[in-house]
Amino acid sequence: MRATNVISISNAWLVVDVIGKATTQFIKNFVELVFFIVTVLRRGFSFIHKNKQNALIKNAVVREIIFDGVDTLIPTILVMSIIIGFSITAQLIMVLQALGSETKVVAILISFVALELCPLITAIVIICRGGSALAIVIGNMSINQEVKGLELLGIDVLVYLAFPPLVGKAISQISLSVYFATLSITLGIFFSAIFGTPSNLKYFSILIDSIKPMALLYFLIKNMLFGIIIGANACYHGLHVSQSVTEVPQRTQKAIMHSLLSVFIINALFML
Repeated sequence: MRATNVISISNAWLVVDVIGKATTQFIKNFVELVFFIVTVLRRGFSFIHKNKQNALIKNAVVREIIFDGVDTLIPTILVMSIIIGFSITAQLIMVLQALGSETKVVAILISFVALELCPLITAIVIICRGGSALAIVIGNMSINQEVKGLELLGIDVLVYLAFPPLVGKAISQISLSVYFATLSITLGIFFSAIFGTPSNLKYFSILIDSIKPMALLYFLIKNMLFGIIIGANACYHGLHVSQSVTEVPQRTQKAIMHSLLSVFIINALFML
């Protein structure tokens, strides 16, 4: 009996030790990532201010927006908007209108679908598509000594490799989330009118009047942070590939997991 108690206490301490080490490592990585973001943004905006005629960084940001925003717009976000509009928004309207007033129905749609669900799904799409690809590209550049070559030429790799993805992904996240939320709500109202009652089209006029400026501001700030943290994780882990090719998939996996965890933590903080 006493031996069993000793084993149970030992296992409990082992679990506590593992959790403690994981928490410490996460805090360390978070602090390093925040410092990395501040450094990249400071150097990037300083470079743009000093070299206003240089369009290299601006063109790189535009390419990031095209890759993450425009190329993702039709094939992925459009299809997901139809799915969310039909399976969630329309169903919520038909269920909630029997339980509450029209204003409350619209408030729940804005709060749950537009402000919470759509930004999260958009962030996951960008992480899986753009974040993973960026980590692989920069990781391969690190293995092939291309990053070191840029440094030997006197080029600031944080400005040329990390700054455009951070800004581009922030803009893409905001744009896609606005598009996704608008389309999901709009299609949901249309579907509820088609499969329910045509009078549900009245929610369009109520929807416009229910949008609050502060909620919109929080929406924009949250999506901007999502985009920055996704780009930062991909660049940070890609630049830390140093020894072998096998590090690239390992660092890519870390970039994806850390991005997902960071996005959920930021979203939870905004819900407080």
